[in-house]
Amino acid sequence: MHIAIIGKGKVGSALGARLTSAGHEVAYGSRTPEDHTGSVSQTDAVQGAELVIIAIPGTAVLSALEGIGEDVLADRIVLDVSAAFTPDMALAYPNDSVARRVQARFPRARVVKSLNTMNVSIMVDPLASLSQATVFVSGENQDAKAAVKGLLADLGWTTESILDLGGVASATATEHAAPLFFATYMALQTMRFNIAITR
Repeated sequence: MHIAIIGKGKVGSALGARLTSAGHEVAYGSRTPEDHTGSVSQTDAVQGAELVIIAIPGTAVLSALEGIGEDVLADRIVLDVSAAFTPDMALAYPNDSVARRVQARFPRARVVKSLNTMNVSIMVDPLASLSQATVFVSGENQDAKAAVKGLLADLGWTTESILDLGGVASATATEHAAPLFFATYMALQTMRFNIAITR
């Protein structure tokens, strides 16, 4: 696939490297491409992409997408892996989610939420040191979710480890898992862990 990644921090860079190694064509979009080697403008990156990965802080997502434009985003799959916090690390959108807000604002885009309940090291190598792991998927469009599940497989997630929670409203649940993530980190003093659903 032709994939645009908005953001070239740890998450965007790790996802881009793994997806490139799996044979995908990745373009990095930046607000200031002149300051980031290998980047183009966010709009240019998205215009050439079938799927867009949002890998920036959740509170910056809507403004970044506004800058790209509704017409550019139309019909594209938008994979949101972000988390949104206030400066004091409280949830920025209580009882709501970044993904739902993006879908409401850009109804022609096909928004999928995933990979937001874990550290980046687990995102791109889920079973390297964990015997079990679960990744959640939320979104309205079945074809878009199928495409994202294909990317998850390229990142190392097995079919059994992918749990489809349903529509984009279910992204509120996974985004609100953030306090549990940080509490677990404080207890274990490592981010090398993940939620595993067993049945």
